[in-house]
Amino acid sequence: MINQIDAVDLLLRDHRVIQAIAEQLDAADEPTEIRGLFLLLVELLAAHEAVEQQVIFPALRASLEGAGRDALEARMGEHEELNELLAEMRGLAPDDFAFTKRASALALEIEEHLRREEETVLTRMRESLSRDQIAEMAERALEVREHAPAFPDDHLVTLTVDERSRDRPVRICSSRTRLVST
Repeated sequence: MINQIDAVDLLLRDHRVIQAIAEQLDAADEPTEIRGLFLLLVELLAAHEAVEQQVIFPALRASLEGAGRDALEARMGEHEELNELLAEMRGLAPDDFAFTKRASALALEIEEHLRREEETVLTRMRESLSRDQIAEMAERALEVREHAPAFPDDHLVTLTVDERSRDRPVRICSSRTRLVST
């Protein structure tokens, strides 16, 4: 095949973008910017996780045994930890110290998770799967990404925007971060 899309490269690109947004979120000071970066990060993580859960992990799990499967299960468990932290953050105001503290923790957890995922999952993909399998996975990954939820395991995100709107949550109406006051 000419110009095959490579699922490993696709995931690596996701990792670089997610890491950059997490770092920007950790450094941001303005509540509106923080809110926007948080929602963007949540959306990117949700799409990335959907691809891994629906395409990457099932294909890789079928080709792995023993320690390889254990590493895969550990990465999946890390997704749950990240999702719990995101769920905690979505109920906090972006200018709240608790949000800022969790944003810093999130940036560190994301960095470590992505590093471990690259060292284990992506390395094992190249070792265990053929080029054609990885190309096919990339095509399916792009389809899954298009229909991914805006929040992992959730289609409604409530995030307090600021003091004036503390009683009016923000709702994401689509997987492409369109905001509406409710």
